[in-house]
Amino acid sequence: MSDAATIEAKDRSTLEAWARAMDATVVQVAENWWSITYEAEAGLPDGSKVRCRYRYVIPRQAALRRWRRTYVVGLVHDSGRAQCHHVRQVIPVGDTDAEERHRAELIASALVATERKGTCGASVTNLEVYVVERATLWKPRVARY
Repeated sequence: MSDAATIEAKDRSTLEAWARAMDATVVQVAENWWSITYEAEAGLPDGSKVRCRYRYVIPRQAALRRWRRTYVVGLVHDSGRAQCHHVRQVIPVGDTDAEERHRAELIASALVATERKGTCGASVTNLEVYVVERATLWKPRVARY
């Protein structure tokens, strides 16, 4: 994310109107079970950037349904002499629990590789999945040293 000034839009139509006026594209930048965030970024004549963002809060009943479909996926890879851990929440689609789990692994691996490869070297070939759990059942594990 760049160092752009950020404007918060009151609704999606305001964001889209701003994007049209600034000749910018609206993209989804974040999603979880309770909200979806969209934004558009445009350059100004002085070379600086400005961003307009809208966060759609999902209605409670729909959010609870999404939460029940959400998986927490933990991944790890070696990074030099250390291990680098990544955790992502994903909402896969599938006909069976096994299919949803597999797709959750694929989606989380792709997200981490896309977001973190330049930072820590994460890639789909070096990431190892160590946990895939429904968010409703997930409890953090306590590290023992």
